Amino acid sequence: MLAQDDNKNNSPKLISALTEEASRIEEDCLYSMKGHFNAGSRWQKVHIGLGLPSTILAGWAGIEAFANNLELTALLALLSAALTATITFLSPQKLAENHKSSGREFNVLRNKARRFKSIDVLSTNTSELPQTLNEMADKKDSLNSMSLDIPRWAYNKAKQDIEAGQNIYKVDKEATSDSK
Repeated sequence: MLAQDDNKNNSPKLISALTEEASRIEEDCLYSMKGHFNAGSRWQKVHIGLGLPSTILAGWAGIEAFANNLELTALLALLSAALTATITFLSPQKLAENHKSSGREFNVLRNKARRFKSIDVLSTNTSELPQTLNEMADKKDSLNSMSLDIPRWAYNKAKQDIEAGQNIYKVDKEATSDSK
């Protein structure tokens, strides 16, 4: 019976500690999510920026070949080949998808951490909460180890956007203004 009483006495302290750690996970995931989405967006632009001119040049080279303009045909074909080789080497579409996929996974975990600290800690048996939090922490560690590195510029943009309040839900803004 003593162990149960100890659990009740530690419950507010435990809930506070669990909520704080869930907030850390949520914040880490927010920065990672935004950073990955920023990097993915940039790589998507690189893919289009290289792929579209390569396609246009290849088509133009084909037209010039029928016009028997061999010098222009060769130049256009070489430029198209150079752009295509660059796309193959860099794989910007693959990088974009990898970053976007990581961003989505971090967003899922961020949402789970938010619900954990806002709802689960109030409605779930206290003894089950540490395991749930550990599972979230393990998932975050796994995502960090599997994900591509976030470029410094993408992280800095994420930080700037977050500090500007771009990721605050309307209901949270209203709750903050109501409490003032």
